[in-house]
Amino acid sequence: MRHPWNQHTIPRPQKRDFTDKYSWVMSPRWYDGEHLLALDTGGGPLARLWSTALNGLVDIGYVRATGDSVEINLPRTATRAEKTFEWRIPEWNGEPLSNAIERNRARTYFQAYAAACALHFAEQALAEVRQGHTRTWSPFTVPDEAIGCGFTEAVRGVLSHHMVIRNGKIANYHPYPPTPWNASVRDVHGTPGPYEDAVQNTPIFEENPPESFKGIDIMRTVRSFDPCLPCGVHMYLGPGRELRVVHSPHAFGGTGG
Repeated sequence: MRHPWNQHTIPRPQKRDFTDKYSWVMSPRWYDGEHLLALDTGGGPLARLWSTALNGLVDIGYVRATGDSVEINLPRTATRAEKTFEWRIPEWNGEPLSNAIERNRARTYFQAYAAACALHFAEQALAEVRQGHTRTWSPFTVPDEAIGCGFTEAVRGVLSHHMVIRNGKIANYHPYPPTPWNASVRDVHGTPGPYEDAVQNTPIFEENPPESFKGIDIMRTVRSFDPCLPCGVHMYLGPGRELRVVHSPHAFGGTGG
């Protein structure tokens, strides 16, 4: 009953309660048949490179997955020599490692990965055009009754769209952008979202008195998931004290990040 096809978002503004409803962000979860999982816990690029490395299925010349790494080969350009990068699954003392530094490092490698994939796709498109295959869409008829979904990857994580059609019209539509995946709060089962899970037990190195605590270290962690959302995070500082950060104009932009 909690599937996106069955959901209706009906705003009901009310006071934030840190012992109960402490956010207006919904908490989507994957259900694997046994557990309710909060994803994208890797923060977009880290999760994508990690899964690509493990599955070993990608081999398009410019990009190759080895099973424990991703090789990225950028060809020579007019001003740059050929360059090869290799992102490896991060480990610490033999254990897989995910932290703010690794999320940011993966984001940098993913720029090269995206450029290599874009070149591959452009070459494929030119090959199709040269063969005379220039049609870019196929005719279709909107069904009277249907349900459907689509998944893609925005810059900061997974993005999905879920739709119900009745009588040839949209009866229900629910998008899940990366924000609720990353910024979701504890669900009814107590599972925390990626932000909250990542900042727990984070060492605080800031040298400022408690009365002027800025939460910079916590913001760095959140920023490693989503560069534009630290300004939308609130921190509760204890007995009767709450630090509020004013939302910036870009804090709630489009789903593409």
